[in-house]
Amino acid sequence: MPAIDPSTATIPIDAGDFAADDQGEAAGKGLDGLLDFARGRLVAMVEDARDALVGQVRGLKDIADLLGDNLPEAAQPVAGLIAGATSGIDQIADALAEKSVEELVEDGRALVQAQPAAAVAVAIAVGFLAGRMLKAARD
Repeated sequence: MPAIDPSTATIPIDAGDFAADDQGEAAGKGLDGLLDFARGRLVAMVEDARDALVGQVRGLKDIADLLGDNLPEAAQPVAGLIAGATSGIDQIADALAEKSVEELVEDGRALVQAQPAAAVAVAIAVGFLAGRMLKAARD
């Protein structure tokens, strides 16, 4: 049986999902074109998720601002802490909004390399929370 060259092998795909007019010349390039198409779709999905996250972070800032504005006079020290936190939240939202997907991935890699134990702990916590949310959604 002859060897198959993956760069020239044709892969059956749904033409509606992967057409030359959607991805330029990439559709005619076999596996490389499919990989470029998949990468483009993945980047678009991550950008959409990033934009949604930025909106949620800004919403969290708005809630914290509202909370700080409606505290009684006796709780002014707490209001000062909330104001400081909202400043940090706003900086996080700005940083997320300004960075490209590639920059965010590189920052994530650097963070995992610098603090692998923290990265594993966050991954476990996110997995646990996702599992709980899925279980609650089924019930």
